[in-house]
Amino acid sequence: MSMKTEKISRLVLYGLVAVALVVFGLFFVVGFDRPYTDNPNYNAPVLTDLVLILMLLLVLGTLGVTAWAVMTALKKRGKGNAMDNNIPARRISLSVIFGVLLLLVLAFVLGSSSTMLVNGKAYEDTFWLKTADMFIISSLVLLVAAVVAVIFGATRYYRKKNKKEEARP
Repeated sequence: MSMKTEKISRLVLYGLVAVALVVFGLFFVVGFDRPYTDNPNYNAPVLTDLVLILMLLLVLGTLGVTAWAVMTALKKRGKGNAMDNNIPARRISLSVIFGVLLLLVLAFVLGSSSTMLVNGKAYEDTFWLKTADMFIISSLVLLVAAVVAVIFGATRYYRKKNKKEEARP
């Protein structure tokens, strides 16, 4: 019994959403208002470690699935087969890979390393400040690119209709 990719994807999405809802629900309900021992003005939620472990597992899982998908795609495509149905698939794939890597490097280089106040103390670790900024900047750029791609795709039928009308004599 083999499931379709769409069904597997939907089950994984629902499972991840359910786990996240349970973890964050517990985080806010169980011991959220517990005062921090060094400074009672701050909270020290009981389940902070659980949220951090969930985020770490999600990041590691994402990296693992991404590496597996890239290796599988490279193995299937091989060095040849650069064109699929007159679409330069290999060029598009390489452009996306190198574009994202370039975005990450540029975001890291251009990211801020200015000191932040964290729980009333100055945080000055340049590498981690730049890394956090890199992820924020690249996430925003990729979200904007996704919105633009969705809008462009949604106007497909309108563009096709106009192209057909222009082609008529």
